[in-house]
Amino acid sequence: MQSVRLPAASQSEPEISRSVLWAQRIFKALRLWDNALDREAERMVMRRLLLALFFGFLASCLAAQGGANENIFTISVAAPASPKDVQVRYFLTGDFGVYSSSTTARDVDNKIAIRSVDEAKSPRTLKAIVYAPGCQFVTISVEELTASSREGEFQCQKLPTTQFRGRFPISGFEGKNFQVEVLYACRWARQFFNIFQGAVSPFSLSKTAVEADGSFTIELPDFAQDPLWPSLSNDAALMFFVVDAGSGQRLTTLKLPGDLPSAGFLRVATSYPAEVEFTAQPGQTKR
Repeated sequence: MQSVRLPAASQSEPEISRSVLWAQRIFKALRLWDNALDREAERMVMRRLLLALFFGFLASCLAAQGGANENIFTISVAAPASPKDVQVRYFLTGDFGVYSSSTTARDVDNKIAIRSVDEAKSPRTLKAIVYAPGCQFVTISVEELTASSREGEFQCQKLPTTQFRGRFPISGFEGKNFQVEVLYACRWARQFFNIFQGAVSPFSLSKTAVEADGSFTIELPDFAQDPLWPSLSNDAALMFFVVDAGSGQRLTTLKLPGDLPSAGFLRVATSYPAEVEFTAQPGQTKR
């Protein structure tokens, strides 16, 4: 009787089973490792996405802030004038409507910077009146800012002066260190800016000491010699204040005799009386 030998594989079946189990364990470990890698990769992607969103938001905020502070016009101040002495009154128009402002100087490299008023809307036009004590007025008019260089210049052209003498009763001011301050009410600004209501802040001209008898003398620019006088700047007035010499606080308004509302103003003219008599009441100040 012939004997039949079984194949060797049938004899190593336990070994095959062990190999399969070993391989399964390895694959399972690999899958867990891959899953861990995938989760870590997802976390890295999320971190990078969040960082990108954060920095994008930060950049937009900084851009908006930069837009709000953007210079829309600069005025170069030629020597010997100093930007800190230059006074500017300006109007901007655009989609935001009309914006007006008064400024002295933002002294950056001898330039005065006029900045944007609305970070989302750019102004279209600019009109400005520029003045420094003792100098001629300079007017700037730009009808289309986007098409302009956005730059202007102020170069002081000195005006001749005229001596002005005034007097007021000093009762009530005894023991105080005070001066007289003179302001220039620019009435013609309404015509230049094409406005019918509202007022434009006056320009500061000068201050002077007061004598014991209440008299004072001050050198005023002869505004009648300004080239703008015949066509524009002849409608203006002077305002006189008693101010504290130390703090600059206004103590009272000097008025011309009479009860009219215009008593606090003296019209700018080609000449003035030999001495102008004012009245003063301490504690009442017209600003």
